[in-house]
Formats: sequence, structure tokens, C-alpha cells
Amino acid sequence: MNRPGAVIAVVIIVNACIWGFALVMSAHTLRGTGAYQQIQHILGGCSAISLVVVGGGLAAVAKKVKQSE
Repeated sequence: MNRPGAVIAVVIIVNACIWGFALVMSAHTLRGTGAYQQIQHILGGCSAISLVVVGGGLAAVAKKVKQSE
């Protein structure tokens, strides 16, 4: 994982998996109900984790690129 391209790909895949989990859990929670209050915490938590994963991953890539220069 020394290549920036590999790190970016992993960050994108992990982010997609987090949002996939959010969609599946939202569908499971909403099955037979109509209440948004039950899913707002799931979606909010996943968006926060997504921000941390993508931001941290891209910061790590920037740091590696800067070190290699």
C-alpha cells in the first residue's frame, strides 16, 4: 500500500461499503414502518464515518506523496 493510487482505491471501496451498510440497515429498519426518526441516527452516523474515512484516507495519501518528494 505504498502507492497513492492503491490507497485512494481502498478509501473509495471502504466508503462505498459504509454507505451500502447504511442503505441495507435503513431498508431493514423501515420494513413495514414509515418513521424517519428510526433511521436518522443510522444515516447520520454513517455520514460521519464516511467523512472520517475519506478525509483521513486522502490526508494519508497527501502525507505519503509529500514525504516521497
